[in-house]
Amino acid sequence: MSRSRRTVHSRIAVLAPTALLGALAACGPGSGAEQFSMPASNADIRSSASPLSSVEMEPLSTSRSAPVYWLSESDGTVSLYREFVSIPGAGDPIAASVRHMLSAKPQDPAYFNLWRPSKSIGASVSAENVITLDLEKKAFAASLDRGLAERSIAQLVYTATAAASNAGILSDGVEPSVKILVDGSSDFMAFGKIPLEQAFTREVKLAAPLWIIDPLFGSTQASGHVAFHGLTASFTGGEYWSIARKATKKHPGVEGEVIASGRIHTGGDALDSNEFSFSYMLDPGEYVFSAWGVDKPSGMKVAVESKTFTVQD
Repeated sequence: MSRSRRTVHSRIAVLAPTALLGALAACGPGSGAEQFSMPASNADIRSSASPLSSVEMEPLSTSRSAPVYWLSESDGTVSLYREFVSIPGAGDPIAASVRHMLSAKPQDPAYFNLWRPSKSIGASVSAENVITLDLEKKAFAASLDRGLAERSIAQLVYTATAAASNAGILSDGVEPSVKILVDGSSDFMAFGKIPLEQAFTREVKLAAPLWIIDPLFGSTQASGHVAFHGLTASFTGGEYWSIARKATKKHPGVEGEVIASGRIHTGGDALDSNEFSFSYMLDPGEYVFSAWGVDKPSGMKVAVESKTFTVQD
C-alpha cells in the first residue's frame, strides 16, 4: 500500500496508553512514560528496491545553510529523509545543524523526530574526518525499541556529516565518522540500546530508497520552468513522478488533478547514477509533486514521497 502523508501517527507503535506520534513530531516525545517502537510488520507492503548504492555527501553550499535529517514511516519501516533549513546567525555549522535536529520541527509534516533538546552541544572535527559530538544525557531520554534507537543514531550521524560536508570542512578521500560522547564520556548506552564506544559511519540501508530534494515542502517557486530533483534506487517496476494541482480561491481547479506525469530517468548530464533532475513549466498555483517506485510482482506503488509547493509570478 502506498504511503499516506497523514498516517504516520498510527503506524509507529506507541506502547504507552493513548499516546500519539503526532505529539512528538515537533520536538520529541512528551512524557517520559511513553515508549515508541517500530511499525508492526505488514506482509501486504512490499518494496522491491535495494538500498541506494550511495547517498550523496552534501556539497559545499552558500545558499542552503543547514542540511538536517529526519525520520519518516514508509512501507512499514522507518527511514531517513533530508531537509535544508535556514539557521540565522549559526556559528559552528555542525553544532547548529545538530541543535536544530534535536529541538526544531521538520518542515514536512510527514517527518518526525524522537530526540530531546540538548542545550550544550560540543562539536569538533579531526584531520581524519572523525566528528566528535558531546551531548547532554537528557537528549537520549526517549524510550525507544532497538530499531528506532538505531535510526535515531543514524539520523544524528547523517546530520553531523552532512553539515561538515556542506561547510567544506572535511578532508578529501576519507569517509567521515561520528564519535558520540554523553556528558564527555563514551561509556553510555544510547536510548538504553546502542553502546557508544565505537565511531559511527553512514548506514546506507537506513536512508529512504527514494526522496525528493527539490522542491522543498512548503517552498515558493517562480512561475515558468520549475526544477525537480531527487534520488532513487532502482525498483523492479520502474520509478515514476506526477504533478497534481491543489485548488485555491485564487486559482480554482479540480483538487488533485494530475497535470503532468512520467517515468523517472536517472543519471546523465553530470548527475549520479541514482539521481534525477528535470524541469516543467508551471503557472501560478499550488501543486503537489510526487515520486514513487513500483513493485513489479504486485504492481503496487512503494516508497511514495510527495512535496507540496507554491508557484508565484
